[in-house]
Amino acid sequence: MKIAVIGAGYAGLISAVGWAGRGHDVACIDTDGSKISKISKGVPPIFEKDLGERLRGVINAGRLKAGTDYSAVSGSDIVVIAVGTPSLPDGSVDLSHVRSACSAVADELKKDDAFSVVAMRSTVLPGTTEKVVGPIIEKSGMRFGLAMVPEFLREGSALSDFDKPDRIVVGCSDDKTRNIMEELYKSFDCQKLFTDIKTAEMIKYASNAFLASRVALANETANICQRIGVDSEEVMKGVGMDSRIGPHFLVPGSGFGGSCLPKDVKALANHAKESGENVPVLHAITESNAKQKLRLFEMLSRIMPVSRKRIAVLGLAFKPDTDDIRESPALALIQKLLEAGAAVCAYDPEAMGGMRDMFPSIEYAGDWEECLSGCDAALLVTAWPEFMKSAEEYKKALGNAPLLDARRILAPNTAAEAGLNYHPIGKSGWP
Repeated sequence: MKIAVIGAGYAGLISAVGWAGRGHDVACIDTDGSKISKISKGVPPIFEKDLGERLRGVINAGRLKAGTDYSAVSGSDIVVIAVGTPSLPDGSVDLSHVRSACSAVADELKKDDAFSVVAMRSTVLPGTTEKVVGPIIEKSGMRFGLAMVPEFLREGSALSDFDKPDRIVVGCSDDKTRNIMEELYKSFDCQKLFTDIKTAEMIKYASNAFLASRVALANETANICQRIGVDSEEVMKGVGMDSRIGPHFLVPGSGFGGSCLPKDVKALANHAKESGENVPVLHAITESNAKQKLRLFEMLSRIMPVSRKRIAVLGLAFKPDTDDIRESPALALIQKLLEAGAAVCAYDPEAMGGMRDMFPSIEYAGDWEECLSGCDAALLVTAWPEFMKSAEEYKKALGNAPLLDARRILAPNTAAEAGLNYHPIGKSGWP
């Protein structure tokens, strides 16, 4: 098939590389010339495991081309819209990029009389594809079908998620569109749900809301355990043995971040309000997550006065194996530390470039040891493999300075044996 992917961001580029790897001819289109220049040279503009090698492979095979020109839309079997849908201040979704992309697509479809499917890959609220995208594409005067193909790609494992998905959800406007989309996904061996467009849009939001609620509840449970002297790890082990709940995403941390969960929960809550529905749980998830992002600061403040202390922050990306700092807990944590008068030294294997733009005045270390050197306390935010050191190594680097750990990378008993001043989230005992 000939596929045009509009948007070379995270979802767009991963999808383009994935489909090209399955033998399709893919054009990746983006208005950002610098991003397209990198992609054309086989250099990913984002950090993602194995993406560089996979990108160069499909480019060398002639399966993927990148450009700023929308002319590749003409004659495409499927045009995939994968542009950003960021949050507006009130939590609603900014559709300006969607409208702009669809207008450009409509102009190109006029040049060819072939039937094309316009498939939304961007996360949009129920009704958007049919009420916003459809009318814009109709201006082309050409025959087309509409589809919604939500992505369920986890940053840090996005290519493997594309190759071996848990499920594929496709919303279609008509039988012809469904036949084309079935052909696109026929080589994927997984559960597939073909449904209507509005339902497919809602599935994406509902999935992220359920996941966000699970993370928030795991964090709040860990906080209770820490207060009352119970180890949350043992509690969650017992909870996860229930087949109705399962063991996944029960590890406490500093809250969720990234490009999806925070904005999608807010957007769904805002959409519910506009629909006349009260959703207190969704609002509570956002409130709980904002509070959790400052949990390490709260713990640190109980140990020492923060003003004029040198505080090391290990991990800036919202999760390991990505350079994405969007909504990262480290953002809120660093801001709070600076407001309290602390001097901050930070280190992350991949995300320091973006963080320098946000906090140009703080110190950035060359590695984890340099970051810890001479600090009064260390806060571990992101569980990068580089930080999986022994308790003895941390003791050597920190001396008597406390290590506050959002990811529980050490067993409390081994930390105690090494003489490390160790305070993980969810451990029995409140500093």
